[in-house]
Amino acid sequence: MIRITKRDIDRFEAMAVFEKELRSKGYRAVAGVDEAGRGPLAGPVVAAACILPEDGVFYGLNDSKKMTARRRDYLFEQIRRDASAWSIAMVGPEEIDRTNILLATKEAMKRALSELPRKPDMALIDAVSLQGFDYPVLAEPKGDARHNVIAAASVLAKVARDRMMENWDKVYPAYGFASHKGYGTRAHIDAIKQYGACPIHRRSFLSGISGKAVEQSPYHIGLRIERLIAQELITQGHQILEHRYAVQGVGEIDFISLFQGTLHIIECKGRGGGTLFFGGVEQALQSPQVEKIRSVAALWTDQHRDLAGRPMAFLYAAADLDRDGQVVSIQFIPF
Repeated sequence: MIRITKRDIDRFEAMAVFEKELRSKGYRAVAGVDEAGRGPLAGPVVAAACILPEDGVFYGLNDSKKMTARRRDYLFEQIRRDASAWSIAMVGPEEIDRTNILLATKEAMKRALSELPRKPDMALIDAVSLQGFDYPVLAEPKGDARHNVIAAASVLAKVARDRMMENWDKVYPAYGFASHKGYGTRAHIDAIKQYGACPIHRRSFLSGISGKAVEQSPYHIGLRIERLIAQELITQGHQILEHRYAVQGVGEIDFISLFQGTLHIIECKGRGGGTLFFGGVEQALQSPQVEKIRSVAALWTDQHRDLAGRPMAFLYAAADLDRDGQVVSIQFIPF
């Protein structure tokens, strides 16, 4: 629970006025849309769309940047539970670099609106103009501080993106993504200069920031494959709990993740191309490695009693590569 003050209640009522006016004119399903992540040096831009019920009470809503993380997390869960409809969409660093951040932001917003399970009668967008919909779409400057539906969308977008960057911190711990969420802090810039850019950095945002070249040894190529698999997991909604979790004398697990209440124990393998050093899935299926993975997983759950009762799935993440060692597809194979 969060503490609700009279100021919170008054703000919610004031921010509901325009939406009530729209409903009185026949726009019963009013969607709010907002984004998070236009400015960072790394990670996706994330957009959310949300339709709140007419009689719903979501005290505490405000521009998400003005809220504490605890309040955002609480409202994030309440909105997903009680909203009439909601969706979250993202555009990744590669598309941001290929176009620009404004076009990428608009694309994420369009995807969020299009993916709503209920079609809106009208949409209110935080300060961005969108075209191409068969219902009215209004750009509302500073809308996340003026309208509840936009504030709700801002909470969804920010919390989803923050959690995504916390996942990436498990994969790229050198950059400190969990603390700065990809923004250009001094510590982040220093890390780029020391380690070079990683695959989730926006190359078009790094002008004037130079770092060492990415290494191409078999070890580093294998690590790059793991990170592409991590990208697929995070995109699907997995919460990365561990990356390369090892128990001395027993073995190692590439990823442990939590998805839809199930623990996923994931072993990454490359197939084809220049990956003989990385092993094939078929070989691993016939090797004692499977028992080692299961043993390490059991030891991990012994240390994490709060998750020990969860169902567990064991997966090989098989990355198929071309002759140049580039990933062309990823399959998740139970074992």
